[in-house]
Amino acid sequence: MPKDLETPHPATPYAGSRMENGRFVNPSGRAARGLRDVLRWKMEGQKAEPWPRTVASVPARKPANQMREPGIRATVVGHSTVLLQVAGLNILTDPVWSNRVGPTSWLGPRRVLAPAIPFEDLPAIDVVLLSHNHYDHLDRPTLAALAKRDNPRIVTGLKVGKAVPSNEVTELDWWERSDLSPEVQATYVPAEHFSARGPFDRDKTLWGGFVVTTPSGTIYFAGDTGHGEHFAQIRRRFGPMTLSLLPIGAYEPRWFMAPVHIGPDEAVAAASTLESRVSVAIHFGAFPLADDGMETPLRELTQALAERPGPPIDFRVPRFGFPIDVPSAGRAPAEAANGGETAPTQE
Repeated sequence: MPKDLETPHPATPYAGSRMENGRFVNPSGRAARGLRDVLRWKMEGQKAEPWPRTVASVPARKPANQMREPGIRATVVGHSTVLLQVAGLNILTDPVWSNRVGPTSWLGPRRVLAPAIPFEDLPAIDVVLLSHNHYDHLDRPTLAALAKRDNPRIVTGLKVGKAVPSNEVTELDWWERSDLSPEVQATYVPAEHFSARGPFDRDKTLWGGFVVTTPSGTIYFAGDTGHGEHFAQIRRRFGPMTLSLLPIGAYEPRWFMAPVHIGPDEAVAAASTLESRVSVAIHFGAFPLADDGMETPLRELTQALAERPGPPIDFRVPRFGFPIDVPSAGRAPAEAANGGETAPTQE
């Protein structure tokens, strides 16, 4: 085990993942739906809301090469791909620049909204945080291009590395930590999801999210996840989040998707549980992956925020390609005009 990994004591509530019959298991023990339910969804379920064939991107500026001043800068490129710039590091989450997400270039959901930042405009990437091995998160062509251009370090879950076209891969169990720099650490944290890239490797690799601790605050990247107690566990271990990147799309039909994808109302609940100072919506508006339409997550997020009791929370829908600046922990959050809308309307 690498020296920079921290393994929690197995008697603590932060013990790592577990396997049953050679397959990883969710923290709750709940399993994702199987093939029979997939067929039921496709043959008997409600008709999926239509998506446009393509949507024009709003032109965005080329990102800064680096951010060394205090604070966190998050630029959502599209889907779950976010450029995080903090403490001199450029970090990418689940980078996907392909036009389709599937086993071949011609099979799988087709991208409706192009990446907001052209690949050639990306600054040099130091670290890639790879949540799990699904095609819309682990995109081999993009990872190969990054490895050739920047050779970033890839941090991911157990047994995921064999699918990654790079020699710079660190695999982590849940609650294990890796140093990204002397000032920045990433901890792989549990999620309620599953893994597979083909018909015979279901749950053979681990899935999860990341908590990144920095001098400017704590960042949570949820990856893909259903709702569960892991949000409260993360809050108890790391304290309130400074910035949370929370998925809001691909959640219908609920009977099928609830074990693996939170909906907008659950994203709002997660932000509250995490006591996140700023939350940013991800995993919507790029690929038609489920029955919810392109704009539906935004409408339902607006409704969930309006119906939430208590004081309002800062939950933003990003303008793809436009940076959101979050000042260092302890300072007031930046205005939404820096790159996000507190009322969820995609520009």
